[in-house]
Amino acid sequence: MLSTFAGIDYGSKTSGNTVVCYHDGQAIHFYEADKKDADLFIIDWISKYNLAQNRPTLRTIFLDAPLSLPAVYQSIAGFSNYHYRRCDVVLKAMSPMFLGGLTARAMELKQHLQDKMNVETQEVYPKAIAQILLPDHYHKKLTTNEMEALCRRLSRVIPELCLAEYPKTQHQFDALLAWVSGYRFMNQQHLVFGDIQEGIIIV
Repeated sequence: MLSTFAGIDYGSKTSGNTVVCYHDGQAIHFYEADKKDADLFIIDWISKYNLAQNRPTLRTIFLDAPLSLPAVYQSIAGFSNYHYRRCDVVLKAMSPMFLGGLTARAMELKQHLQDKMNVETQEVYPKAIAQILLPDHYHKKLTTNEMEALCRRLSRVIPELCLAEYPKTQHQFDALLAWVSGYRFMNQQHLVFGDIQEGIIIV
């Protein structure tokens, strides 16, 4: 089954830490950005994928980055928090304001993919899905052995989770978690946090 979505761990523009996770119908693969321009890498990867023959169109990406600002900046009634959205508060996520430039890039990327490529972008938070599926096991400095063990645990929950190779970096593992959130969304198994007027996180 070729999928129509991908999970992305989103890093700073020139760090090389942005990773796309995609299931090609046989196994899950990781595609790492170079250290030139992560946003252009994502756009080019989707373009090349959608131009290839015998593939379904990639319709959705699940991105590990804030895709909106607190609603107080839009003067929406009922919102007064200048630092966090409601989804951030519930999930104890970082403030979109603190992330600054990364948030702005993610919002711009979402708009470009929507307007120019007809690709939808959903916000995900790998730590949140890990806390649900891998309680007490996930942390930000996983060893390769720990990642392999966690992948085996995930495969017992998601039969389609067949890896071409185990993640070698935390960024690859977080991209996999973004993909898992996307899989749950596509199969109507997901949870939604936040307010649609302000911004939601898919878990």
